[in-house]
Amino acid sequence: MDYRFRTPEGVLPPYGREDAPLQPRIHCCSETDIHDALVSKLSNDIHRRVPLSTNDDTPSPLIELQVYPPPHVPQGGDSCQVTLLTHEFGDGSYGVPATVDYSPPIDKKCGPVGEWSGITLNVTVYSIGTQYDRLSSLYLSHVEILRHSSAEPTKTGTTWTVKDVTHYRALFAESGQLLMDFGNIISVDLGLDATFQVTIIATFYPPTQGFTQPVTADIILPLSTLSQSEANFFTIQDDQGGTTNLTLPRTTQKAFIEIYASGNSNEEFWYTNTPDEFLPFFPASTGLIGKGPFREIQVAIDDEIAGVVWPYAVIYSGGITPTNWRPLTAYGTYNQPTYYLDVTPFLPTLANGLVHSIVLRLLGQGTNPSINSNWFVSGSLHLQLGSSPVSGSRRVYDVGPLKVQTTGQVTPGNVTVSTNIMASRHIVVESEIYDDRGLQIIRFEQNLHYRNDQNYTDSGWVQWVSQISHGTTQSTHGQTIALNDEFSYPLSVFSNYSLYEMQFGSYNSAINQTYNRTLQSPFANTESITFSIQHAEGEVGMDDAPGLRHAINGTGATDQKFAFRLSSGESYFRDIEARNDGWVRDTVWGSLKNLEPPVPMNQILPGGGHGFRRRSLDRRTRMKLMK
Repeated sequence: MDYRFRTPEGVLPPYGREDAPLQPRIHCCSETDIHDALVSKLSNDIHRRVPLSTNDDTPSPLIELQVYPPPHVPQGGDSCQVTLLTHEFGDGSYGVPATVDYSPPIDKKCGPVGEWSGITLNVTVYSIGTQYDRLSSLYLSHVEILRHSSAEPTKTGTTWTVKDVTHYRALFAESGQLLMDFGNIISVDLGLDATFQVTIIATFYPPTQGFTQPVTADIILPLSTLSQSEANFFTIQDDQGGTTNLTLPRTTQKAFIEIYASGNSNEEFWYTNTPDEFLPFFPASTGLIGKGPFREIQVAIDDEIAGVVWPYAVIYSGGITPTNWRPLTAYGTYNQPTYYLDVTPFLPTLANGLVHSIVLRLLGQGTNPSINSNWFVSGSLHLQLGSSPVSGSRRVYDVGPLKVQTTGQVTPGNVTVSTNIMASRHIVVESEIYDDRGLQIIRFEQNLHYRNDQNYTDSGWVQWVSQISHGTTQSTHGQTIALNDEFSYPLSVFSNYSLYEMQFGSYNSAINQTYNRTLQSPFANTESITFSIQHAEGEVGMDDAPGLRHAINGTGATDQKFAFRLSSGESYFRDIEARNDGWVRDTVWGSLKNLEPPVPMNQILPGGGHGFRRRSLDRRTRMKLMK
């Protein structure tokens, strides 16, 4: 992975790479900005950046959260809680995950092993001090089951909690290894002193009469590196991707793939990347990154594309302008969305008892390779078994070429530059399969559309991005819908770095982002509709320390409206706002409101917090906030 660190003297190359590409404009304080450089122990003459260096007082601990749907689990019946992991990720934890043995719970309140109606994971993290956001991933038996970014903590303490409704029942029913990667770096030179104290609790819900037990996989196979000592995702920085070779049981009746994917380093803000054709119109000092904004995750089985994913743009808690996201993060930060493909049409050959390859790869708009460095991608193959081997043949395989069109306009003198990228994709795979049910026509179909418009002024220091990806991924088994995923992800980002290189410079942004998804996953007994719309804006001011820019003050505000409804009738609604490091309001309603209640009233500061700054508040105000 390649990094550059911006200084008042210009842009310096990373250690040992004089020919490395430019680092993108600061987009501030994500963990991907520094971790590889630190692990490589850069020499002292390389100037480095630090995250928010402020000591503004906040409630202790400040509750930070991502709004997300409550877990769909039985209510009113028995349940049991099991602590899976307690660990502090501090100095020396980068590249050194925590690992513990896992065994299924045998307490009677948990219910029979493997017959649970629901499992939730509660990941609680406490941190105090100064730290970048860090990317974390959690695996059970090499299958990724959760990916999230940390908060950037405060000097008075920060806590955040992630809950994930799991459909990995087959994994939890067997003994295995739980591995959590949460790479953290403590550095006196950089002022990074915050550790992450993590507790993971699983709650198991036995069957109840009034709750339909979901049909989940009988076997889950990892599509990952299978490492015993490192994060199991593939680090993809070229067009080759990551390969898993495996053999399926011949009695497999259904097969679905789930995908985790995160852009990092020069791919963290892939949706703002400039098409290569237009990079020559900007000076190198602007630090724009090429290879365009379009990204496609491809799944190939034995070199044939089985399906694709057009990902949602997850913004980490330090992304673009970090003051935007404390204490309310962007959607997906603490519980990144996953994506599903139905590969059942491939079973006549995939389940023939032989070894087959499944490749997860990335396609962008550049050449040799088509993406920058890098993406973290993993997956899992969910299999439902029967009593007899499957047979059959393929009837339709229509996977045409990806259509991507790039156009643009440049005014005289490069005063303004505009680009437009359009893409579309249509995939159909259909087979007739003989299984335990007899003859089944299995059809998998995708219709996807994409548009990205970018406008630049001031030599590229000022940028507007407007992007939308939308489409459908559907599969049917006979007359039954097995998978339905209808999505629309509008995003607009305005960023202004025109004052960044000045003494006591600054930068600012305004962001609108929507997550609109109707999903009937292969593992749920009900269809869900999730709608989130967020507006965020903020500014960061910096000092003029030679060779080391500190973010010493700023403003930030985020508001969000969120709606979630199940086809079974349950609902959850939330209207929430944060401003200047404090909670303004939080209203929750709907039948599931008690599962994810609002922020406690003692955290609410009408009008918002006091902002991000170096100086301390008077003692009376500080004591009031600490209550």
